[in-house]
Amino acid sequence: MCRAAYEEEYICHERKENHQAVMSICCTHIKYFAKSDNIIQFFCIFAQTLFNLNRLSMMKKMIFCCVMAAFGMGQVSAQDVDDLGIFNHLGAGVGVGTTGISIDVAAPISPYVAVRAGMGIFPTIKVKTDLDLDFNNATRDAYNQTMGHYPDEKVPVEGKTSMTTGHLLFDIFPFKTSSFHFTAGAYFGGSKIVKVYNQESGILDDIYTFNSQYASTYGVDKIGVDLGDYFLEPDANGNVKANIKVNGFRPYLGVGFGRPIPMKHRVTCNFDMGVQFWGKPKVYAEGLNGETQLTESDTSGKDGGAIKTISKIAVWPVLNVRVAVRLF
Repeated sequence: MCRAAYEEEYICHERKENHQAVMSICCTHIKYFAKSDNIIQFFCIFAQTLFNLNRLSMMKKMIFCCVMAAFGMGQVSAQDVDDLGIFNHLGAGVGVGTTGISIDVAAPISPYVAVRAGMGIFPTIKVKTDLDLDFNNATRDAYNQTMGHYPDEKVPVEGKTSMTTGHLLFDIFPFKTSSFHFTAGAYFGGSKIVKVYNQESGILDDIYTFNSQYASTYGVDKIGVDLGDYFLEPDANGNVKANIKVNGFRPYLGVGFGRPIPMKHRVTCNFDMGVQFWGKPKVYAEGLNGETQLTESDTSGKDGGAIKTISKIAVWPVLNVRVAVRLF
């Protein structure tokens, strides 16, 4: 018992020493950074000293690095920001994140507010899968009697994204010398974010014929494609097409680090995270006579999981890293 108690006391003492060492290094390098104009030199010295602390766990090192990096990003002198007036400087940025590849320009309004305008080019993503054809036994037998064969159980479809947007954002800095900011504004773009269609044109022509000519005669349900919670009937060309739509105007709220117009250095890195409020997505069937909004129905289909998930998400998460340069 004595030995166990001694070992426990030793471990606690060792942890206390490690924590004191971390705090000491943190204070030392913060003071150094405040006096130094060379951020690269600062981080080189900091990293070398930190990783010489072999007793610190890797997790502690990573957390400490993140804290110090955030502190470094937040350092802007009062002299740097005092020069910021209404559109008296111009910056440009290129970023990457959940809104795609972003390109924008930025200008100050005051030391506390900056405006950004640009666009996010979202790459087209295509996904191929099979969706269930929805029918019961009575419909299946009636189809066989009239069409001379049983209906297929699945149909190959393809889905693709269309999410390129423009944006107008205002960065609000609560502290004059900090690069931490709140962001408010809006994204705007086309309302169609996902398109779904059968891969082989006209593959459902027989099903359209059965639905339009024989289903009511035999008193059975029509055959359609299960798209998550939605039931799609083929059009006169034997195709199914559906679009998922959201609001074209999407308010945005978020937070971030970094000034969109670098002042102390010509080039800097920004980080932003937040959400676009694009409303509850709606599913539309596209036919020869235009689009028809679909309502949720109780179907047995278990396919279209991604579509089903997207159709229930009312916000789009934004996480972007941006490289900014001051033009003048």
